Amino acid sequence: MGYIMWPIYLLLQNFGWAIVIFTIIVKFAILPLTLKQQKNMAVSQLFAPKVREIQQKYRNNREKQTEELQKLQQQGYNPTGGCGTMLLTMLILFGMIDVVYKPMTHMEHISANDITSVVTIAQETEITSILLNEYNAEDLALVKDYADGNKDSVVINEQQAQLTHAFAQDDGFLNHFDDKAPADMSIDDISKYGELFVAQETVANDLLGNNSRLTNETKQKINLVKTRYTGLQKELMALQVYDKYPEVFRQSNRLTDTLKDQLDNLSENMIFFGLDFGKTPRFLVFEPLLLIPVLSFLFSAASILLSQYLNKKNNPETANMPGMGGMKIMLYIMPLFSLWIAFSVPAGVGFYWTVNYVFSIAQTLLLQKFYSPQKIREKAEAEFKAKHPKNSKVTTTAVVTDAKTGEEKTVTKEETLTQKEINRRKLAAARKADAEKYGEEYDDSDDE
Repeated sequence: MGYIMWPIYLLLQNFGWAIVIFTIIVKFAILPLTLKQQKNMAVSQLFAPKVREIQQKYRNNREKQTEELQKLQQQGYNPTGGCGTMLLTMLILFGMIDVVYKPMTHMEHISANDITSVVTIAQETEITSILLNEYNAEDLALVKDYADGNKDSVVINEQQAQLTHAFAQDDGFLNHFDDKAPADMSIDDISKYGELFVAQETVANDLLGNNSRLTNETKQKINLVKTRYTGLQKELMALQVYDKYPEVFRQSNRLTDTLKDQLDNLSENMIFFGLDFGKTPRFLVFEPLLLIPVLSFLFSAASILLSQYLNKKNNPETANMPGMGGMKIMLYIMPLFSLWIAFSVPAGVGFYWTVNYVFSIAQTLLLQKFYSPQKIREKAEAEFKAKHPKNSKVTTTAVVTDAKTGEEKTVTKEETLTQKEINRRKLAAARKADAEKYGEEYDDSDDE
């Protein structure tokens, strides 16, 4: 997905508009598959009477019912013919998740080494902001002593106990610590404090281990920061820190001027109509990002209801076909699934999911108008009849000689033959008549 999104992003210089154009391209690309799905539904409708007959006839014999339905599948019946588009849509969704989580990789094509540098600075910055926070100045004093060479000052012993946090039980501290981070931070602060915990693992173990005098709350928050930068979200986390402390990154001599410009560009282009697509909406928190999950749910529900209405209108015979009940249940669950997705991933993914449903609704209405389901059914029925001509009952007569009496008598019998066999016999009879007319010997082996 990244290689498709990248040129669109470069052209439009905005992540949101790139998602919109990308979705349109995807919809056009999978249009043939969508049309094929509609054709499969039309073919399934042709089998509907036979399917119901089998279900009724073998309702107490599941094994025989399955066997007969498998025979229908050999003739073209496909109960899962509409799943291909849905599976492809899910694969594209997972691809989009990777693109949104890694905007530095996919949108700006920043090298892996440069991304590592950015992530390291972001991690150091977050840790430094924790230490500079005024909730517990004693933690900072201990780290200063350690950085100045007094390593024994942070070790718990008989004379030195572990520090306790004055706000340990304060909900404001526990839940909103980051909101109270200092507004100003120098690159010197980052070098002095942040690098202790990131670049030097042995030092980090001294300061964060069980024998460290730092408060448990501070150690817990620093460990949480270190953990956040080990997963898929590290690029987004680093970009959010850049948004908060851009000057720290601009002062760093570890980043090239080109890289700094790319970060600045990406930070600006991740905003779409005031919404930061790198942040994840929070449940029951009334903020602008809440609009993404709400719209995702509403358009998902609208798409499902429209599809169900048109399916009943265009293909009423398929309502009781096997597998359709389960499909309906799954389809009605999709709006809740969309809501869950929108609250679980960055807003950019939820926005793509919403836009995808918007264009799906538009596509469905246009196909309903310009690609008539009635014409699809008529074409599918004609193709089916051409491939599977109906059997016909015919009456044949033949003159046979009784082996015992030698008498000739006419025998009449009724047979059920395919159209192909009827045509073959007619051709054979014509050839035999021509042979008798011209006194030639007739060889029926040529008619096999």
